[in-house]
Amino acid sequence: MKCIPIPGNGNVNRVSIAPADVTDALLSIGVTEGKVVLVHPDAIVAAQFPPMPNERRLELLIESIEAAIGASGTLVIPTFSYSFTRGEPFDVLNTPSSVGMVSECFRRLPGVCRSADPIFSFAARGPHARELCAPVQECFGKNSVFGALNQLNAEIVDLGCSMSRGGTFVHYVETAHGVDYRYSKVFSGTVILPDGQSCERSVIYNVRDLNRKSEADLRRLQKRLEAEKKLRIANIGRSRILAVTAKDLFDTAWKMLDEDRASLIAEGAEK
Repeated sequence: MKCIPIPGNGNVNRVSIAPADVTDALLSIGVTEGKVVLVHPDAIVAAQFPPMPNERRLELLIESIEAAIGASGTLVIPTFSYSFTRGEPFDVLNTPSSVGMVSECFRRLPGVCRSADPIFSFAARGPHARELCAPVQECFGKNSVFGALNQLNAEIVDLGCSMSRGGTFVHYVETAHGVDYRYSKVFSGTVILPDGQSCERSVIYNVRDLNRKSEADLRRLQKRLEAEKKLRIANIGRSRILAVTAKDLFDTAWKMLDEDRASLIAEGAEK
């Protein structure tokens, strides 16, 4: 793999952290052995490790997360790719992730499986990996990966990034609640399965209404979760780790939508 510089790599005078520091920080906020963990990782955390090849830094970051949850835990990382919405085939094994270097590194590791959702795929490793990578017909529906994560009450972790960046689970809540700023749209095309066979597949993506200020704004959600002591936070070097259970995130976001149907988008922030 061609090495791509990780942000912050050139700052030789920075204070380094060790992979074990990431593990300890996760353990301190309840991300522990046996948990199913959905992680939205930012390479800026790996950039704080001591000097070494970039790819090794990314691998060590992944290993540090798995050290917290152990062999009985399941690590899940988004590997979203949006090329299917532009009419391109989705190749489960070869279409690269569009959501960061850690994601792309993880999906290619041994023992990792990837779901065949041609838009919102996930990579997973651990006892629940196959269950979470089952085929879906609706990106944010009840039987989607998000639905399975909710049933398992997974830990949702933003590792070095904000909740707004790692808040895709909220779209599952919005779909279940029936918000009026999203609507169902069908995307069809070719999916190339891991065994090399091609098939035609259609998926329903609950897209947002572009005529409204419907982009996600989760600042109020994060503030509510903090106020209700449902959001657990740990500092790690120059970064932060945020963790919340799927149940707490679902319940709090649902209540906010009951109170104000625009509470999770930019439109609502203007009220």
